[in-house]
Amino acid sequence: MPQTPSISSVPESNPTPSTDRQSAQAVDVLVAGSLASDTMCDHQPFHITAHSTSPALHTSNPSSISQSPGGVGRNVAMAAHLAGVNVVLASAVANDLAGLSLVDHVVKSGLPATAIRRLSISDGARTAQYVAINDTNKDLVVAMADMSIFSRPELEAADYWTARMEESKPKWVVVDANWSPTILSSIFAAAKACGARIAFEPVSIAKAARLFHKDNYFITSTKVVPDHVVSLASPNHLELSALYNAARDAMMFESEHWWSVIDSFGLSGTRSQDVLVSIAGRELVEQGIPQQCIQLLPFIPNLVTKLGRRGCLLTCLLCRGDERLRRPENAPYVLSTKFSDSDLGGLYMRLIPPSTEVDQDHIVSVNGVGDTMLGVAVAGLARGRTLEDVLPIAQEAAVLTLKSPEAVSPQVRAIQDRLR
Repeated sequence: MPQTPSISSVPESNPTPSTDRQSAQAVDVLVAGSLASDTMCDHQPFHITAHSTSPALHTSNPSSISQSPGGVGRNVAMAAHLAGVNVVLASAVANDLAGLSLVDHVVKSGLPATAIRRLSISDGARTAQYVAINDTNKDLVVAMADMSIFSRPELEAADYWTARMEESKPKWVVVDANWSPTILSSIFAAAKACGARIAFEPVSIAKAARLFHKDNYFITSTKVVPDHVVSLASPNHLELSALYNAARDAMMFESEHWWSVIDSFGLSGTRSQDVLVSIAGRELVEQGIPQQCIQLLPFIPNLVTKLGRRGCLLTCLLCRGDERLRRPENAPYVLSTKFSDSDLGGLYMRLIPPSTEVDQDHIVSVNGVGDTMLGVAVAGLARGRTLEDVLPIAQEAAVLTLKSPEAVSPQVRAIQDRLR
């Protein structure tokens, strides 16, 4: 059986899958995440002034309001599907009108709905809803979300998630943080048992912390590379800080296993600070973003921190023998190669700017931009490409969504050939 290529050549200790990936039901990517009805409210004042760009509080505001299928999981799955890989969405809806409509949409979009669980409204289940209030620049002001269905106790059973993995035999499992910590733990355990690699989407500042919550029992301070659970995470800079703070509060940085990996980096002193500034820029270093990434690497050896108009910061661990450790063009991004008595070969960090700047007048909606980027990136990884290779393509796909009224632009399909 061919082994799934590691995205940064980091050695991983994965159990041998109990079933054959090459069966007719096998998919490239399983996305375990939210499926929701999205309502977008774009502020449209009668007269635009310097003080009217944001909606006023405690009153109604003139707006353009639209509804569409959404949810982080759905968006990531749709982006990966448009990027040309086989995808299944594992989610939950209530058996209400909104839920039936969302399932119908999934099927018509070309995605299977076999892993979408229908829960009874008589038991109090409600299909997820997300309402966003945007200013005149289409930037989010505030949002309200009812994602309670993704914490339902009937979704906690490990056997349920094991069955989903055995049915689809994915190479990659993308998990969003809308699930409760207990459900996250069940999903992680099932994904690792089937030999899949896991990508984690933090969703929000509050939900990012669920990765290191005490009820997420499958994540422990001893599970560092090569025995890590999550191979890739894609936070924005605020979610990155939330991940870091949650790990610190959970005493993850107190373990000898964590320290053993960190110590092997050989980073210390002014020179390390200067190198970080040369790669990421002084502003990001002063905010502590590169430093937080490095601290999290033993648990998540590939981090893509989304920085909006500045692009994204790739921070990852490389295995011994990775060609980037030898190529002159990659030398400026190698922070350390001092890994004694380890299969690790290097610490790598690179700021990847966006391929194009989008004028404010061309921005239609920011909804789904990060989800599109992650979906396309994982699609490329499932095809054996490296993370560094696919990120510029994923950023271009995100720009397409930025210019689209939909949560994932249908034009993402145009990038398929570039991921082969």
